[in-house]
Amino acid sequence: MRWFFGLIGFVTGNLTGCFSKHKVEWVARLGIGLIVLAAIGVVLLPLKTVLLLAKPPDKPVSGPPPEVPLKPAFAEEFNGARVDPSRWIGAYYNPATETPSVAKRSLYTNHERQIYFDPGFLGLGIDPLTVSGGTLTITARPLTEPERAIIAAEVRRQPPEIAASALRDVAYASGMISSRGRFSQTYGYFEIRARWSKSKGIWPAFWLLPADGSWPPEIDVLEAHGDKPGITFQTLHSDYDVEGTHTIKLPADDGQFHTYGMLWQADRINWYVDDQLTASEPTPADMHQPMFVVANLAIGGKWPGDPDIRTPFPATMEIDYIRTWTVSPKSAAATPAR
Repeated sequence: MRWFFGLIGFVTGNLTGCFSKHKVEWVARLGIGLIVLAAIGVVLLPLKTVLLLAKPPDKPVSGPPPEVPLKPAFAEEFNGARVDPSRWIGAYYNPATETPSVAKRSLYTNHERQIYFDPGFLGLGIDPLTVSGGTLTITARPLTEPERAIIAAEVRRQPPEIAASALRDVAYASGMISSRGRFSQTYGYFEIRARWSKSKGIWPAFWLLPADGSWPPEIDVLEAHGDKPGITFQTLHSDYDVEGTHTIKLPADDGQFHTYGMLWQADRINWYVDDQLTASEPTPADMHQPMFVVANLAIGGKWPGDPDIRTPFPATMEIDYIRTWTVSPKSAAATPAR
């Protein structure tokens, strides 16, 4: 700011120099200086305002495109002390009819290397979900040797086809949340605000599955690989023709929270990142049924690859919120598990 005060000195000095032949007192110098300061402030103020307005918002506006008339249906802000079990379960199972075995705690057909834990599973007390300051943190870490031995014994007790699967190779503890049997809806806008660790073998996701437990279809609002900073994937899985995976590159890999949304309508599905449209496809014929939401932090697998010696642990996925909007309250009603 030296140039600024030099300018003030120059202007006030010259102005008062002109007035000196009329014997202007030093008080007049001060008054002129204040006037000049005010004038320069008026000139600079619009520039400062433009710079501030040009900055990207710390928290982009949440919700569906304003031209789409939807109503809020479900909001998880993670403002409590823990994950609410009346809204979320922690494995791939039907809470009305099943108990989550070790086989329901990993998608081993993907060759994933994690088991999704809750504190009661196998008496190990592993809790990968923590809530603090309005944020859910899912933490993944390597299993200890004693923990791996207990898991291996549990895997051996499964049916032969499961016992011989890639489930034998799990080596990490992680977490997930699923609204199956708690909340589902047909159509609407689904959004998450999240960030995650940037390392090889880290696979965060936010996605939808049918409430009746069938597959496909599947809508992937967000998937990412930790070793591909700034890139996210958006995909439909269907028995009908779909376009495949959309690869989205963010303008900058800043390691900060971003919003990831998906507008599901009867005729079309649109994806968004930070309120910007990123991809669009016609709605397949098998995506006209209630679906629940899942958010998880997988480790390893055929698609992202396994962690290597450079992957730091613990790894995390942080979730600020999960929100949905619906076409009508009726379509967003909680559906019973089947």
